[in-house]
Amino acid sequence: MKKLLILLICGLMSGLMAAPKVKFVENLKAGKEQSIVIFGTSLTKVGAWGGQLATILDQQFPGKAKVINGAQGGANSAWGVKSLDQKVLKHKPDTVFIEFAINDAVERRKTSVEDAKNNLNNLIERIFAQNPECEIILATMNVPVGHTGVQRPKIDDYYQMYRDEAKRNGFKLIDHNAVWKDLLEKDPALYIQYMPDAIHPVYEGALKVITPHLVKELGLKVGDASMSELAPCWKYMFNSMDKIKKDRKVSRDEYELFWANHFKMQDANKDGIIQPKEYPEQGIFNHFDINGDKLVSLDEYQKVYSYHFEKFDKDKSGILDLKKLQYNY
Repeated sequence: MKKLLILLICGLMSGLMAAPKVKFVENLKAGKEQSIVIFGTSLTKVGAWGGQLATILDQQFPGKAKVINGAQGGANSAWGVKSLDQKVLKHKPDTVFIEFAINDAVERRKTSVEDAKNNLNNLIERIFAQNPECEIILATMNVPVGHTGVQRPKIDDYYQMYRDEAKRNGFKLIDHNAVWKDLLEKDPALYIQYMPDAIHPVYEGALKVITPHLVKELGLKVGDASMSELAPCWKYMFNSMDKIKKDRKVSRDEYELFWANHFKMQDANKDGIIQPKEYPEQGIFNHFDINGDKLVSLDEYQKVYSYHFEKFDKDKSGILDLKKLQYNY
């Protein structure tokens, strides 16, 4: 009897300590229109998750939710401080998602964790100054790997700051980083398939990892995120590949040139071979190391990336037509 009483008390306490419901979702359920701004780096600017979230919200609350993408590629929290009025406040949002940690962590930018924290709190204070009832949701993002991870040696500290600030302020935290870390450990080959350029999750990555976790954390119904065909990350990369003829088409040669240049970014000592210390994530390195000699050649590297070209080249023409390309293959 005593043991049962203890279990009941623990269950009650757990319920009391549970994270509060997401305000904008509750408002939508009550029939109120909501304006939601997503604010951060290229992971948001060219992230397919924004369009997928908007699609799911429209499925469940038709015409009630407006999702505005106020992010910027290459931005960090210092940019966020300068751009808050134009990118966020002018929309008078009910909810703001914030993620800048991944670019604050770039070592060469010399933005300390304390600087990033101060910038984040500047954003928070100004959002509340406009609307004390505005809901702020903080987000950690994916794990940068290869050269993008080497450039961010203390990324975990920046993500932890977001967790700490969310807890201190009583904000909802969407901890995507924990989910991505789990995938990186369990299936590194799938990880790099979902994030081919080593930092930006593409459409598949959003559909299979980011959006399902987001939907769960927000307390939404599952919905069908695949109804969103927006894939800005793929569009951005394919446009970057169209360098030889610049004809809005990507040939196999252009595609392979793009990944050859990407290979050079991993090859820190420029000896034409990627060594384990140059790509610290062992599971992904082993995936590239097709012949198992503990070195990755350009040929091995490009063979891994042939997967995506073949998926998009539905008619087997050897050409990707950017005007006709359906990004959500």
